Amino acid sequence: MRDDYQPRQSSSGPLIGIIVLVAIVAAAAFYFLRDDAPAPSHTVTSPVAVAPQAVATSSIAASTAAIVEYTPPQPVAAEVEPLPHLNDSDTSVLAALQQLRGEGLLQLLVPQEVLRKFVLAVNNIAEGKVIHEYRPVVSPAPPFITETFSVMVEGTAADQERVSPKNYQRYEPYVTTLSLIDSDAAVAVYRRFYPLLKEAFSELGLKKPNFHSVLIAAIDNLLAAPDANGDLLLVRPKVFYQYADPALEQLPQTHKLMLRMGPENARSVKASLRQLRARLIN
Repeated sequence: MRDDYQPRQSSSGPLIGIIVLVAIVAAAAFYFLRDDAPAPSHTVTSPVAVAPQAVATSSIAASTAAIVEYTPPQPVAAEVEPLPHLNDSDTSVLAALQQLRGEGLLQLLVPQEVLRKFVLAVNNIAEGKVIHEYRPVVSPAPPFITETFSVMVEGTAADQERVSPKNYQRYEPYVTTLSLIDSDAAVAVYRRFYPLLKEAFSELGLKKPNFHSVLIAAIDNLLAAPDANGDLLLVRPKVFYQYADPALEQLPQTHKLMLRMGPENARSVKASLRQLRARLIN
């Protein structure tokens, strides 16, 4: 983006889309970083060695780059009812979200401190980080699934672990919800509750332009995640799994989790995010 670029004033932005986005990332983080072992699956035999990962690397610096300042949405001119206090906002926020996506969306959310948790998670995503405590969403029910297959290393068979394709199915409810969001209805929700989002963001005491700009930066961070080609090979040196490819393991946490949800899910999420971003800045 050019240094002389002046973003247009935005009067909208889909809060609901980013809530589901946060849900996807938080859910992925919880199950990949949990202490207990994943459910084992059957062994797959491969007669040939697995080719190195062909995934383009991205710079960790991109996740911590200076945030471009965007003008926040204008407040709603005439409210049907006044906004609640931030401390008492959960009931109003959940009611508004239920009208957009019904019980399916509400089942993904932790119903306490919704806006504060959302703001904290978005700020972490903008920095390439994943929040592990004070999470805004519930986690998918099935365990993280890996599978072991056999590779040939200098003529000798050796076991290698990878992320199982079955694991990708755990994120489908989150991805589907994101893809079905009605942008026009979401615009109204975001504009209505933006003053409370602004208040929750100010509580963090960060030297950043505004929450609206941070939200766009969070989207940009996830859109910058590389696309996976082939198996996601794993190692487990201690408690947690790591990517076997050092280039992947050095990626920001958010980028690693985008890879982990599977290529089809990642493509769907990115397509939705591009649409959401366009609404945020136009």
